[in-house]
Amino acid sequence: MINSKNLSIYFLLIFSSLSIYSAKKTPLIEIKQLKVLSDSDQHNFDYYFFEGVRLKEEKKYDEAIESYRMCEAIDSTDAGLNAELGVLYAISGLKDEAIAHLEKAVKTEPDNWWFNLRLISAYTDNNQLENAISVAESLTKYFPCKEDVYQILISLYKQNNQFKKAIASLDKIESISGIDESTSFEKFRLYVQINQLKKGIAEIEKLIKKFPSETRYKVLRGDIYMQQKKPAKALEIYNNVIETDPQNPQVYISLSEYYENNKEPEKAMESILKALKSDDFGVYEKVQILGQYAQNLISDSTRFNETESLFKLLVDKYPLEEQVHNYYSVFLQFRKRYPEAISELETMVNINPKNEQTWLQLIQLNFAQKNPTQAAEVSQRAIEQIPDYAQLYYLKAIAEYQLEKYDDAVKTGREGINIIKSTEASLKSDIYALIGDSWYKLEQKDSAYVEYDNAVNSNSQNIQVLNNYAYYLSLDKTDLKKAERMSAVTVEKEPKNSTYLDTYAWIFFQQGNFVLAKFYIERAMDNLSPEYDPGIILEHYGDILFMNKDDKKAVEMWKKSYEAGNSTEELKNKIDNNGWKRD
Repeated sequence: MINSKNLSIYFLLIFSSLSIYSAKKTPLIEIKQLKVLSDSDQHNFDYYFFEGVRLKEEKKYDEAIESYRMCEAIDSTDAGLNAELGVLYAISGLKDEAIAHLEKAVKTEPDNWWFNLRLISAYTDNNQLENAISVAESLTKYFPCKEDVYQILISLYKQNNQFKKAIASLDKIESISGIDESTSFEKFRLYVQINQLKKGIAEIEKLIKKFPSETRYKVLRGDIYMQQKKPAKALEIYNNVIETDPQNPQVYISLSEYYENNKEPEKAMESILKALKSDDFGVYEKVQILGQYAQNLISDSTRFNETESLFKLLVDKYPLEEQVHNYYSVFLQFRKRYPEAISELETMVNINPKNEQTWLQLIQLNFAQKNPTQAAEVSQRAIEQIPDYAQLYYLKAIAEYQLEKYDDAVKTGREGINIIKSTEASLKSDIYALIGDSWYKLEQKDSAYVEYDNAVNSNSQNIQVLNNYAYYLSLDKTDLKKAERMSAVTVEKEPKNSTYLDTYAWIFFQQGNFVLAKFYIERAMDNLSPEYDPGIILEHYGDILFMNKDDKKAVEMWKKSYEAGNSTEELKNKIDNNGWKRD
C-alpha cells in the first residue's frame, strides 16, 4: 500500500530518472502532434527541445525553461513539451504555471500514463485533491487492470477522508491480484476507522480461510475478541493456536495481555518468558518485549532465578546487542550485584564506545560503589571517545575532588567549561561551583569566590551553590549581606531543608542577630532527618543558645554534637569551659 504521506515520494521515484524524451533523442512514447511543422520548424523545435533536456539534466533549470520556451514559440500544442515545462515550473516553485502546462499535456494525450502522474503530483502538491482524484479516476478507463492506478487512488481518497472509496479501490486490487495480507489489513483498518468493525473482522476471517496454516491471522482474530470484551472466545483461539503451533511467540504475547486483564499476573509473566525464549522472534522483537516488560521481570521476586536464566540466555545468544546487556545490567543492579552490573556496562561501551548514556551509567555506578579512582579512570576513557561531551569532564572533576586531587579537578573543570554549550547553563554553573570548591580546599579563597560568582551568574537558581557560597562567606565573616541574600533564596526554595536553614541561621549569628539566628536554627533542628549527620548543626545550635544566654542548654547541645562525632578541640574547650567569654 502507498501511504498518503509517501505519495509525493512515490511520484518522485517514478519521475526522477525519466524525461519525456530519452538521452538518445528517442521518444518514450509516440508523440501526438496537433500541428504539422515544416522541416525547418521541426529541426529548430528538436534542437531547442533536446538542448532543454541537456540543461535540465545539468540542473540549469532557468536556462532549460528558456530553451523550452523557444520550442513553445514554434509549437505550443506539443504534449511532451508542455509536460517538460510543467515539471520544470514545478521544480522552480511556480505551481500554477506547472499545472497549466501539465493540463495541456494531458488534454492532448489523455491516455499518457506519465503525463497524468505528473499532473496528479502537481495537483497534490498544490492541495487540489479533488482535481488529483478526478485525473486518477480517469486513468482507470485507460488502465483498468493496473494496480498502481488504484494504489494512487487509495492514497488520495484517504487524504480526502473518502474511506469507502478507498475500500472500493482495495476491492478492485483484490479482484486483480487475489486475496493478499496487505490489502486485507488495509481494508480492516479502514473499516475500523469508519466504525464498521464487522466488515473489518470479515477481512481477517477471509485471510484465515485463505491461509489456514498461517496462525498469526488467528492470533489477530483473538486480539480482536479481546478488544470486543469477549475474553472467553479470545482464549479459545489462543489455545487452539498453541495446540497447532506451540512455538508461536505472538500468541504468548496475546496470552500475557489476556492474563493481565484476568488478574493473573503470574501466568502473564510466564507467557512473556515463553515468548522471549522463542527462536521465532528475532532480537529486535525481543528487545521490544523487554522494553515493555523489563520492570515487571526484574522486580518479580518469585522469578529471580528464571529471569536471570533468561537474561543469560539472551546475552549468550545476542552478545553484540547493547540493549540486552543493558536490561541485564538493570536486573543485576536491582539485585545489588554491582560488580557484575559494571561488567555488563563495560561490555556495552566495548560494543558502542560512542554511547553517552552507557558511559554515564558506568561512571555513576562506580561512584555509587564509592570508587572515585575507577570513576576517574572510566571518565577519562569516555572523554577519549566523546571529547566534546562536557558532562564527562564534570564527573571526572568530581572524582578528582573526592580523591583530594584539587589541582587536577580545577584543570579538568576548566576543560569542561571550554567546550560546554551555551544551552547547558545548569551544567556550566555546577562545573564553576566544583572549581570553586577545589580552590577553597587549596585555600585560594579569592579564586574560589570568583568561580562561585561565575556559577551564580550562569544559573542564579542553583541553590546548592548559593548555600555553599553563602556559608563560606559567613565562615570568613565576609560580605555578610550578600551571604544573607543568597541564603534567603535557598530557604525560600526549600523551607524545610535543614542544611539551608542552618546556613541562614549562622549568617544571622555572624551578623549578631541572635534572635533570628535562634529562630532559624530551631527550624533546622525541627526538620532534621534521621540520616543527616547532626554534628555541625548541634554545635551551631549550642553557640546560638549561648549568645541568647541559655548556657545550660548550650552545653547540652555541644555535648550532643561531640557525641555525634564532631570531636574537634575547639568544641571540647567550649564544653569544658561552659562556653567562652561574651563580648
